Amino acid sequence: MPSGRVHDAITIVTAAASVPVIARLHPSPDWASVGVGVGAYLFSGLALSPDLDVNSRAYRRWGMFRFFWLPYQILVPHRQWLSHSWLLGPLLRALYFFIMLYLLLRLGMNAIDLWIVRINQSEILRALERELRLSLHSHVTWAQSALMGLIAGGIVHSATDGFVTWFKKTL
Repeated sequence: MPSGRVHDAITIVTAAASVPVIARLHPSPDWASVGVGVGAYLFSGLALSPDLDVNSRAYRRWGMFRFFWLPYQILVPHRQWLSHSWLLGPLLRALYFFIMLYLLLRLGMNAIDLWIVRINQSEILRALERELRLSLHSHVTWAQSALMGLIAGGIVHSATDGFVTWFKKTL
């Protein structure tokens, strides 16, 4: 398996190489969508790596927020079909990430409500949901680009692992 440095380098080089390819293949490239897709690809490859289930470079990159990934490490065994699946792996990690963000938001709102000032948490959550829906509806291509970038970042990592494993076995 490639080291974390090699995975990072592959992610960065392929992200940079993808920009002219996307621009060439896309009938009318929306540069904001391309940027969102490449950003999601980098985020997926560098921060939502399939190697978050072990004490890896990607895991350590989360710094004081590493605790985010402890339940994931317990629930998802390393290099199993779920973590390194080309489609389910990146989607699972993105879903897990958003669930953890939501839980942190709720924890933060509870702390504010309890210790600082009373707030209407339900109203805040409804407003956030409304804004999220409006943003997704008005920027559909950005959402599609982000989803493709998240999936592609995971695919490149898993494909690299698979290729190196295959190559070592054939030697």
